[in-house]
Amino acid sequence: MIRFILAIIIILILGLYSIFDAIVCLFVNDKKCLSIHNYKVVKFVIDLVLRISGVKIVVDGIENYQELANEKGIFIISNHRGYFDILSGYVTLDRDLSIVAKTELKKLPIVGYWMKRIGCLFLDRDNLRSGANMVIDAISLIKSGKSVWVFPEGTRNKNIDPTNLLEFKSGTFKIPEKSDCYVLPMAILNADKVFENQIPIIKPGTIYIGFGKAYKVSELADDVKENIAEHNRILVKELLVNLKNRLEV
Repeated sequence: MIRFILAIIIILILGLYSIFDAIVCLFVNDKKCLSIHNYKVVKFVIDLVLRISGVKIVVDGIENYQELANEKGIFIISNHRGYFDILSGYVTLDRDLSIVAKTELKKLPIVGYWMKRIGCLFLDRDNLRSGANMVIDAISLIKSGKSVWVFPEGTRNKNIDPTNLLEFKSGTFKIPEKSDCYVLPMAILNADKVFENQIPIIKPGTIYIGFGKAYKVSELADDVKENIAEHNRILVKELLVNLKNRLEV
């Protein structure tokens, strides 16, 4: 409970800083400078929350991510089981990044403000037009050099077995197809054990992140393209199984 209270205090301090940030933005027109500033602020706060929470991050397959170091805009997909998925993934990816999130998060005090400041894309899952607009906006961002991170399951997976993934949404993969960027499969294990499994208690632990081999949709065989969502679901599941097997050894 103490860790939860400390994390809330950090968020409240960030809220006070948000007022200062909003005032500064009225006088600064350099969007690139503001973007770098926003990223540094958010990353610093997330790093601090992870440290206070006693979270350690272990990465497997980092070479697959490092191979994309010179690629500005890439498309990242992963499973999703809790808030610490986002926190651990954001600091690990460590690049100019936009996350696709449900539109409800935009309304959250402080958190919603900073999600908008770093250029997150918001999706109304009950609105088809919202989904189409999100895809168009994501393609535009990637072409401009910004990476996009999506949870293709569409919602938080609450299955007991973390390797039992929900069906991936096929429309999501129009983004890498139309932008001709690399797709990077990523799996996150144990993030829900830090918070979601015992809300509101934050439990120290290790979050495992695995990266698969990146690819372009244009490189795939036609039959694989026709089942692109399931193809990626299998890729992420294999990464999760590998992480889980390592923990059981």
